[in-house]
Amino acid sequence: MLFSTPLTLLLALAPAVLAAPTRIAMEKRQNGAPTTDLCDLTKAVMPVAPTPLPAVTGTLSHVAVGRGTQNYSCLATPNDKAGAPKAIGALATLYNVTCLTVLAPDVLKDVPAISMSLSSLSRSSFTRSVTLDSNIHDGPESGHHSFTAAGVPLFETAYGTVQAKASGNSPAPEGSSKGKNGLGSVPWLKLGAVQGDFKEIYRLDTSGGVAPKTCEGIEGTFEVQYAALYWFFK
Repeated sequence: MLFSTPLTLLLALAPAVLAAPTRIAMEKRQNGAPTTDLCDLTKAVMPVAPTPLPAVTGTLSHVAVGRGTQNYSCLATPNDKAGAPKAIGALATLYNVTCLTVLAPDVLKDVPAISMSLSSLSRSSFTRSVTLDSNIHDGPESGHHSFTAAGVPLFETAYGTVQAKASGNSPAPEGSSKGKNGLGSVPWLKLGAVQGDFKEIYRLDTSGGVAPKTCEGIEGTFEVQYAALYWFFK
């Protein structure tokens, strides 16, 4: 079978890999086993950042592509050529791509950039003809990423919830996606848990999300579309 675009390939793989975590697999994860019926997560190899991030200390539990926006504010320096936008958080939907880490790692690394080609990443646009149960554990949508009122990164997933704090960062690799605004990709990160069910999270293979350098021509708050892979460890 020929695939006209990488997105077509991804969608063809969707029935096998995006819907892979069944209720049985969910029970295995809850018991601490890093496996599903279709993939052994002990064989997953995480990408290495250009500037190495702090080492993994936990066990891989879940991998998701996050698609949404990085959020910024020019309220303090509206329409200012010298004032830089202030990062004020992010908002993204998380989609389960856990088994791609083992079954199709070469596809996985391109998923964030592929998802940026979609105007939005709704359940229907991401899975197209894939028939899904309404239970979030059986479908591709695995949760949401946002920030608390105190500005703490928050991840709420079907596999656990965690508030986290960045503990390391690296520029995105040379040649990474420039994003929809052509300004590049946000850094790769390691986040350690402040409280919650996960021990650490890595934001990798970022696409987009970078704000303009100044607030010239911008007033108030604004959003920049981005996507990234999030690797969750317990």
